[in-house]
Amino acid sequence: MGSVDEELLYAIRAMEVLLQSGVGIAEAMKHIADEDYGDLSVEFQRIFSAVEGGSMLGDGIRAQMRATSSVGLRRTLSVLAMSVEQDTNVIDRLRSIADKESRSRRIEIQAYIESLGAVAEQFLVVSVLVPIIVVIIAVIDGLLGAAGPIGGSMRMPPACTPIMFLLATLAIAGLVIRTKAREPKV
Repeated sequence: MGSVDEELLYAIRAMEVLLQSGVGIAEAMKHIADEDYGDLSVEFQRIFSAVEGGSMLGDGIRAQMRATSSVGLRRTLSVLAMSVEQDTNVIDRLRSIADKESRSRRIEIQAYIESLGAVAEQFLVVSVLVPIIVVIIAVIDGLLGAAGPIGGSMRMPPACTPIMFLLATLAIAGLVIRTKAREPKV
């Protein structure tokens, strides 16, 4: 349902504009079903499939409302169903839903931005400090190895330096993947 929630705000705004310009509710919903709103278009197409099968528009909307797992879509479909069945003012209600969705997205984005502070410190440590430490260890090892009997027994295996750089690179890649996974899908 992530795709439905991602496209819901845009679809609500589109329906709001269409309704304000004089288009009916069914036509505004048909626009969402026919355009590219991802899985949300599929949800609206199911409503019109039920209508083509003989159901009333309000019944098709309510059936889809019960079938969806998206809270925002359920709220939107409830408003649309009430408007179709009771001829209520749907524009103000859709605007209210859109405002709530927009506010919730801003909160998600703000929380994500705040979480990036700690990630920036981790990136700094892994991408700057770890390679510097690895180089310093390699230089010290080389100096002690060249000094002869002083450090001859304390040599680092030759593969350690490339392995440490590889581990640092993997840590950076892991941080990037983790950060992208936590990104809000709005």
